[in-house]
Amino acid sequence: MNIESEMKFKVEDVSELESKILSIDFVFEKEINQEDLYFSPAHKKFAGTKKYYLRLRKQSDDNCNFAYHEVIDDLQTKEVEVKISGYTNFVEILNKLDFTLDCIVKKDRRVFKNNLFEITLDKVENLGAFIELEYIGGSAEDISLFFDELIKNLGLNKENIVAGLGYPDLLMNKLS
Repeated sequence: MNIESEMKFKVEDVSELESKILSIDFVFEKEINQEDLYFSPAHKKFAGTKKYYLRLRKQSDDNCNFAYHEVIDDLQTKEVEVKISGYTNFVEILNKLDFTLDCIVKKDRRVFKNNLFEITLDKVENLGAFIELEYIGGSAEDISLFFDELIKNLGLNKENIVAGLGYPDLLMNKLS
């Protein structure tokens, strides 16, 4: 099980942000399209809990993975993830086991990295543009200092932080 440390912000202009990202020594890594299917098991409703996520992700590079996320707090999430093949058959198995499809999130993602962070610029269908900052620098006493410095360097407004909500939460809130 991995622990992911991440912050998400709603943004207006991703092109301006991309220039800032590249100017502070991040390297463009890849551009991908993702379709995320979020499920709840028959015995427990995950949708709307803002605590549990069961996600099947299909990417434009034909990679697929299945992940369980448990939110620890606004910054950290426990994650268990496996690569899968046979996407269509896997969805059929989940349906036959009475899993409920809660939400589908489609996004175009541009990924940038340095030695401490992975930054993604996301355009999410029916939601808009976001930037995600994920700390990948290993263990640190107080990673909030690293986040604060990056937020300042990118000129992000803390009022635009999306705390404790994933894309499925935002999408289901918008559609309800």
